[in-house]
Amino acid sequence: MPLFFYLTGVNETLKQSETLFEKKYLAKRPIEELVEIVAGKLGLKPELICSGNRQRQYSEARSVLAWLAVEEVGHTAAEVARFLGISRMGVQKAVIRGSELKGNQVSLG
Repeated sequence: MPLFFYLTGVNETLKQSETLFEKKYLAKRPIEELVEIVAGKLGLKPELICSGNRQRQYSEARSVLAWLAVEEVGHTAAEVARFLGISRMGVQKAVIRGSELKGNQVSLG
């Protein structure tokens, strides 16, 4: 294998491990702050995002919140589940839905 391909693979691996390290060990944005961000971007009331409201817009906002908290910020599904008052499996399903919905809706920018 040529040296170039080997070094490219090493660099990619280092980037991935750095990202994992940051998600796991660096300070995370609180979930409360993420709720405010999602609510602001989607024009919804934060307290209704955290409620059990079943209206589509709030359900989708919870899914985007779960995706943002777990995949982008690095909170565990258990932390998000405790915050929202749902099961870990519910959070995992919401993360999948949120990844499909996220589009250009929400960014931490």
